[in-house]
Amino acid sequence: MARKVIVVGDPKSDGDYILYGFSAGWSRERPTFRLGNVLAAVRLPLLPGRENRITWRMKAPVPQTIRFTVRGREVGRASLPEPERWEDASISVPAELSKGTTEVVLECEKFVLRSRTESCFALSEIVIESDGDDLPEPERPRVELSDLRLVFGDLHIHTCLSWCGGERNGTPEENLRFARDVKGHDFAAVTDHAEHLVKDGTWEGLCRVLDDFNEEGRFVTIPAYEWTSDLYGHRNVYLAEPYGEVFHCMDPASSSPPKLWASLEEAGQDAITVPHHPIRREFPMRWDEHDPKWQPVVEMCSVWGSSEHYGNELQEISYSEPGTSVRDALARGLRLGFVGGSDGHDRVPGTGGLTGAFVEEFSRRGILEAIRSRHCYATTGVPIRLYLVLNDRLVMGDELEVNQYQLEGLYPLLFHVSVEGTAPVESVELFECNELVASYRASGVGSRIRSCYWDEGEFLRVDRRADEQVCVEFVIPHWERHYISWKPREKLGTDPRVPNHSTFYYVRVTQRDGHRAWSSPIWLLCRVGECERVKGYRHI
Repeated sequence: MARKVIVVGDPKSDGDYILYGFSAGWSRERPTFRLGNVLAAVRLPLLPGRENRITWRMKAPVPQTIRFTVRGREVGRASLPEPERWEDASISVPAELSKGTTEVVLECEKFVLRSRTESCFALSEIVIESDGDDLPEPERPRVELSDLRLVFGDLHIHTCLSWCGGERNGTPEENLRFARDVKGHDFAAVTDHAEHLVKDGTWEGLCRVLDDFNEEGRFVTIPAYEWTSDLYGHRNVYLAEPYGEVFHCMDPASSSPPKLWASLEEAGQDAITVPHHPIRREFPMRWDEHDPKWQPVVEMCSVWGSSEHYGNELQEISYSEPGTSVRDALARGLRLGFVGGSDGHDRVPGTGGLTGAFVEEFSRRGILEAIRSRHCYATTGVPIRLYLVLNDRLVMGDELEVNQYQLEGLYPLLFHVSVEGTAPVESVELFECNELVASYRASGVGSRIRSCYWDEGEFLRVDRRADEQVCVEFVIPHWERHYISWKPREKLGTDPRVPNHSTFYYVRVTQRDGHRAWSSPIWLLCRVGECERVKGYRHI
């Protein structure tokens, strides 16, 4: 006999099963239950191809009849004749309607409104029984960063092949050798301007150099170029392999971002495009030109400074354009991870920007896949090791789509942040929807932590050392959720009591020497359950 008990009203228990039409309920008599609307629905794990018996522990404020339907077919009714008395109501879902995870709709005969909240019935427990194996459990995604390899590299190197820098940039060979042997980078991308690569076999020659330096597992070179538009902003194009065709903005067939993406699609190239220095006034970024398939990340920092937000201290405000920053893009709903690159037309690789990527496979495709999945982060040029995990389930770059009841079950949100800096860590800050909500700060300028040494119970010495390794946890409790939008009830086509909870979080680390790191965000996307209003019910 398979049996499952769902405690309704406990977000940790019922969030995966409730779809729409419920609000919180509490009383001294029974603290865990939910109030139900005139129309509500749950999603239950039923054994497929078997009859499933479902018992509902419920009550109503007035004599009430509740009709249960599965796929438009009535499967039972519950009669609650006595107001405010808990009763068990049983129904059976026949084998032909049991399809694994099954939606059951509850429709009430009477509409009850109390204190501006629908209170047509209360539900405290659901018991599912069936003859057969165990009932299925909901899937809970989990990613282990410890199973991935963290590698660092410069995604934005210019050489003498870019006319704007000329000979002072050095050859591709010199730049790659410096990145590998001097800076100790794990990967590198030469991103010379596309319009400078299309003549006299320049692109083909560059690809041969990249192949010569590429050594998977040790040092990976990524074929790339810079698509440079004064009208639409600059984007780097990164390729999984050295394809034969380069697309530049002066060609009418690839003169805008949508045309560029269409050209890459038509050519069958495995590629991503990355906007950079979006905040710069002379290279304005138009965030309405976006395609998440091709544009999964944005360059947070480079030799041009930081594009985090307008007026930040790592960017000249006189050269900044309001409304084009990374935060502006996130506020528009774009789900972008963060990378860094030098863009050094007259500087060595790694100056101004660096990317940390968590890879399953240390290869060209493995690095591109890490960037596509946003399992990456940006630093101002030093290899700060940064780990961000939410509730032991989500890591930087992840997104989780839930309904409002599953969202409740995620709280309290526990953010685990681990930092291994290259200098003492000054602060670790957690941002929710671009607002600072939690932070760790060092105890003061020049502060140190102490390491104590013992030998068989005998105290030896205390060493003062720089606090370059920080591990902190931030907790966002349920009552500190931030509502980011609200609309009048009559204009909503969905459950009217639930604001849009969709939100994102990212971490910024600042070292005492001024260097910074930004984690890619984690997104919690709230999908409010559809609930058409049922007309004609009498208000009690």
